[in-house]
Amino acid sequence: MLQMTDLHPVFAKQIECLMTGDMDALMDTYHPEIESLRFQGVIKGREAARDLLKQYEGLEMEFVRVDEYVHSEDMIMTRTTMRVKGEEIVAFGAYVIKDDKIWRQFGCDEGGVRDWWA
Repeated sequence: MLQMTDLHPVFAKQIECLMTGDMDALMDTYHPEIESLRFQGVIKGREAARDLLKQYEGLEMEFVRVDEYVHSEDMIMTRTTMRVKGEEIVAFGAYVIKDDKIWRQFGCDEGGVRDWWA
C-alpha cells in the first residue's frame, strides 16, 4: 500500500491541506504562474485557482485513497479516489513542478465532466 512518505512532497502537502481545509497552505503549494487545465477551461494564476477552489467548499470533498501514482523530480501523475457529496469518484491528475511548487496541473473525473453545483 502506498504511504504518504512515498509521495512527492508537494503532492503530499496538497493532500494534507485538502484534508485539513487549510486554504492558505494549499495555495502556497501552487506556483504564482500556475495554469490548471480542465475540460471546462484553463485557470491561470493563484487568484483564479483560489476562486475555483472556493467553489468546491460546499461539496463535502473527502480524500479516500491514492489508487495509482508515479512521480519524477518534476512531474507527478496520479489516480485518486475521492468522495464528493457522498459519492465516490476517481480523479486523474498530472502535475509539473517548478521551484518546488505546482506550476502546471491537468485533471478530470474519470466519469466525465459533471456539474456538481446543479
